[in-house]
Amino acid sequence: MYAVIFKAIANQQDSDYSKMVSVMRELAFEKYNCQDFLAVQEDGQEVAISHTNYLN
Repeated sequence: MYAVIFKAIANQQDSDYSKMVSVMRELAFEKYNCQDFLAVQEDGQEVAISHTNYLN
């Protein structure tokens, strides 16, 4: 299994933030072949984890 982890400060979710989330999600799925994209936020911090279900 491979995991791709993104960390961000998410205190202002404007259009630039939304665009960056979209880019990160696309990279996870298209470049790294991830099957899932989960994100959690707490106190202005966000962590997103994408993962694959196979080993290379």
